[in-house]
Amino acid sequence: MEIALKHFSKKIKVISLSIFMGLLPLLLLFALECFLRFMQICENRDPLVKKHLEGQTFFVPNRSFYQQFFNIPLHEFVNWDHLDFYVPERKDENTIRIFVFGESAMYGLESSARQLEVMLKQSLPQKKWEVYNVSCPGINSHVLYFLAKACAKLSPDFFIIYAGNNETIGPYGEHSQLYRYPILRKNGIIRLHTYLKSLRIIQLLEQGVDTNWREKKPRDLTPFLPQQGQEEKTIKLYEKNLRDMIHIGICAHSQVIVGTLSHNRKFAKKKEEWSFLSFERTKMNECIDKICKSFLEKVSLVDIDGTLARKSIDGVPGYEYFCDNIHFTFEGNYRVALEWFNAIARALNISVGKELPSVNMEYCARYLGWNKATELWQIQMQKKVITDPISLEILETKEKVLAEEVGENIEEKMLEGYQLAYPLNPNDEKINMQLIEGLIKKKMFHKAMEVAQEFHKKFPYSRIAMRSLGDVYAYIGNQEKSIQMYRECLKHYPDDELAKNSLEIILKYRNNTSEKHK
Repeated sequence: MEIALKHFSKKIKVISLSIFMGLLPLLLLFALECFLRFMQICENRDPLVKKHLEGQTFFVPNRSFYQQFFNIPLHEFVNWDHLDFYVPERKDENTIRIFVFGESAMYGLESSARQLEVMLKQSLPQKKWEVYNVSCPGINSHVLYFLAKACAKLSPDFFIIYAGNNETIGPYGEHSQLYRYPILRKNGIIRLHTYLKSLRIIQLLEQGVDTNWREKKPRDLTPFLPQQGQEEKTIKLYEKNLRDMIHIGICAHSQVIVGTLSHNRKFAKKKEEWSFLSFERTKMNECIDKICKSFLEKVSLVDIDGTLARKSIDGVPGYEYFCDNIHFTFEGNYRVALEWFNAIARALNISVGKELPSVNMEYCARYLGWNKATELWQIQMQKKVITDPISLEILETKEKVLAEEVGENIEEKMLEGYQLAYPLNPNDEKINMQLIEGLIKKKMFHKAMEVAQEFHKKFPYSRIAMRSLGDVYAYIGNQEKSIQMYRECLKHYPDDELAKNSLEIILKYRNNTSEKHK
């Protein structure tokens, strides 16, 4: 018996040692991961980052989360300030919190999300409305899935989803490395890959972004244009992501609104071909329709594509609502925002009509500082990136008409729009930013200082408020105050490249000045 016990004890020790030796590499990797995080080596890639500043706790979008999916510097075609927001950890009473999920078609200062916020605040002032737009150019449903999981923890009342234009070209799309290995192109593997990329150990092995990407880009960019995916595998992956995003929203006790995708049927087609075009539903929209119906009454399906077709003169969505293939004009964004607005009103059992007048497009334009000068400026910017000759011709025609109406001094006319919007919308961070930038350009530094100080006083936790005040101090020659504000911004937001660059410039200028006086 004693021999048997000794033999059993020896076997237990061998098994325990084997388990320990097997777990040792994992324990060492875990210890290394903890060490890297403690020493703040590599980066946090959570979709939203928690901040505690000026007695408030809130969440902000994490630029590193978005950048990890691209091997080119994202800031070269994304204005991070347009993707800036602050979600309080605790939601106030009588507050309706809305998260908007999309790609470049939902991004920007004149987007449908921005116009929706104006409509809600002006039509239903008795409630406090919070609209947070996590949309970003270049991303797709594989990225939005993780954003939905993060936003679901922040007491959402509504999820608005307009996504699917980048399924082909975006992360893990048909131009990715994963596409070469169909067996690996599965939602579970893609999500595991994203999770692994969040580990600091894995980040040590990654290559940095390619700063020379412009020199390597192909001459023909047509295959890389955003478009609705038609390949069966792509749609299958999208279906799983959209279904899971809806489920996440429902589990978070949020109303979910999903829009069908619309696009310019006249894009890249000669005008003489337009009369032969007809409106047809796409495979992607058939997929969206099927998914939403499977959730029965729990999801509101908004037929954006059908609405724009009905509003179009010839029943075919074209350049009246799009500036290229999928990006909306201001009027296009307004039409989309109106659909979101009506869907929210229905979900809240509010009748739209005499009791609740919807805000018209001119009203939205005034509140967002949008006028013919800003439209002209935007067209001039679009001409630099749009390569389709048909779209360029139409933009040039619009530009010519607007240029005659606006006349000279475009920046001055743009500033007038922001000055009109400011008293109407004084708490809008983007309006404050645009107004301060416009005043600086016109060298109206006294007024710029007045606005910047008030902006910073109201929102002392805002990176844009800190940086804007630093910019004004720099232009009036108060170097010490400027340096102080830039450093304050970088203390709380170390990823703010604009503050970092401005600080480097002013420190270099100060050092050069000091050298000359010696």
